[in-house]
Amino acid sequence: MDPHRPLRLTLLLLAAGTPCFAQDFSRQVEAAAAGLLKGASWGFSVKDASTGSRLAQREAERNLVPASSLKLLPTAAAFAALGPEHRFKTRLYRLGPLEADGALRGGLALVGGGDPALGSSLVRGAQPLEELLAGWVRKLQDAGVRRVEGDLVADNRLHEGLPVPGSWSWEDIGNYYAAPADALSINDNLFRIVFAPGSPGDDARLLRLEPEVPGLELVNRMTTGPEGSGDNGFVFNSPGRFTAELRGTVPSGPKEFAIKGALPEPALFAAQALKARLEKAGVSVSGEARLAEAPVRREPSALLLETLSPPLKDIVFITHKRSFNLYAELLARALAVRRGRPGTVEEGLAAVKDHVRGLGVDVSGMRLFDACGLSRSNQLTADSLAGVLAAMSKAKAFGIYRDSLVVPGDPDATGHIKSFGKGLEGRLWTKSGSLAGVRSYAGYLKTRKGRLLAFAFIANNYVCAPAELDRLHERLLAALAAD
Repeated sequence: MDPHRPLRLTLLLLAAGTPCFAQDFSRQVEAAAAGLLKGASWGFSVKDASTGSRLAQREAERNLVPASSLKLLPTAAAFAALGPEHRFKTRLYRLGPLEADGALRGGLALVGGGDPALGSSLVRGAQPLEELLAGWVRKLQDAGVRRVEGDLVADNRLHEGLPVPGSWSWEDIGNYYAAPADALSINDNLFRIVFAPGSPGDDARLLRLEPEVPGLELVNRMTTGPEGSGDNGFVFNSPGRFTAELRGTVPSGPKEFAIKGALPEPALFAAQALKARLEKAGVSVSGEARLAEAPVRREPSALLLETLSPPLKDIVFITHKRSFNLYAELLARALAVRRGRPGTVEEGLAAVKDHVRGLGVDVSGMRLFDACGLSRSNQLTADSLAGVLAAMSKAKAFGIYRDSLVVPGDPDATGHIKSFGKGLEGRLWTKSGSLAGVRSYAGYLKTRKGRLLAFAFIANNYVCAPAELDRLHERLLAALAAD
């Protein structure tokens, strides 16, 4: 440990508050570094949001794995490039003439516009899957379509390249939180796998999928764990592959218990689901549901319907509150498309990085491999993360951005962060990140005197209990707020 660090930290904090406050804060930091976080990499940066000046720091310029706090970057860039009221468009075109007898010759094309919330049950204002499909069928019937003579084609070619970043873990891919980012995403690109648990040690019987995924074969190796053990199930699969292996446990006790998997081909599923709903409603489809092999011709006169997403601000709300990986990945690709570049993960991350650079934040050591923070290859500094937050405090969309973060006791949040910051109600807004051995917290804090702070704390390779780390950072934030 650098013997001069405690003195430097104290002198830095003297500019922000009283000597007693600075000394107490310094003692807490050094005690944590020598005890709870001994052997870990721990960096933090606290800035005055109005000036961007650094008020407190420890290893603020050390590159660390940020986990889901990384989502603060693509969402900030999306607000700047697209605006909080931006809406994505999904369109359905006819591929031939509609005859007087109701025969639609040539088929249909469902064209994805990168909407993260299509068919979502999470985003305010979005239509859940069944409601969405029913509405599409009604509009086609109202347009006079009685039968479709041709294929139902899903065009997802707005985005290119790998649907998931190459650095994601095999254990993650196949699960809902690592769903592929597709220009024609639907139902949050997930499905539920419902089991009937037995007694501890018994096999867990597979009951059904919600919704059904045509062509998907499941190899069930799930067993039953102890009562109250929760979801410890994993879906081993990859995009485009229709044989998934289920391993792990579900808890004994409940009659049914569900885990969530990632749709292997979201766009194809969207076309299959629409075809099934049309046929159920008595509208026959002679062809098959399939993926487009080339971009579909989009004549304005052939447009049958258009579905608008909820405003971007409502999508970002869920991205932050629920730490929803898919939405962050799709927003990054939307930034690439906005710049006229291919909608790949690489181009999306380049757009995110360019936005951060444009804010005057140092990105020389920043390495981005995804937009959501699931990759352990991501690297950035606490200072750069706090710098983005400070810069955002001057943006027109700041109020919307800040209020999309988690507050103490937040009813819209899930996981450990929901109870984080008790006692700081009305003064703390946080985005957290968690991976094994990684814990991060970033956001805004209003002090007793009304000063707005932008902060980022990142811990890597710690071995203490995560709850202990939460309590440490709560104490540090409370000390900062009291000054």
